[in-house]
Order: sequence, then C-alpha cells, then structure tokens
Amino acid sequence: MMTLLLKAELPILVVAGIIGQKIAAKLWSQLFKSAVPDTAQENVRVAQLIPAAVFEGTLYKLARMAIDRGLRVAAAKSEGTWIGKTGQGE
Repeated sequence: MMTLLLKAELPILVVAGIIGQKIAAKLWSQLFKSAVPDTAQENVRVAQLIPAAVFEGTLYKLARMAIDRGLRVAAAKSEGTWIGKTGQGE
C-alpha cells in the first residue's frame, strides 16, 4: 500500500511545491512589505530577483523533503523495509 503511495509521489511533490511557493510569497510580503519580485516585470533588477528565488527555492525544497521523508518513514513502518537507499547519511 505504501509503495503505491510512494509511486504517486510526483503529484504529491508538485502540490508541495505549490504550497511552498504560496508560503514563500506570503512570508516575503510580510517580511519586506512588498510583493515578490516577478521576472515578467519590466523594471525589476536581477539583484531583486535573486534573493526572492533563493527564498522560494529553499521553502520549496523544504516542503518536498518533508513530504518525501514522511512518506518513506510511513512506508517503512507499514511494510517493515526501507524504500530507497540505505546508509549512514554521509
């Protein structure tokens, strides 16, 4: 059952990415009191876009990692074996 859920991981991760993007936009607007700079805007400098991209990418990766790890831990508890690589986390 859980391996089936892991095979359906891509749509779940896409949703996680969308949620991470929305959270990043909300946090950005609260922290900097402005909308997230957009590449489609004519007068936005690259220096403004880079921090926004790093911030958004970090939250996207964090959401993906949390969901992926949670699915793997749930699968391991359910089926008794780890799905994926094993090792010491070097």
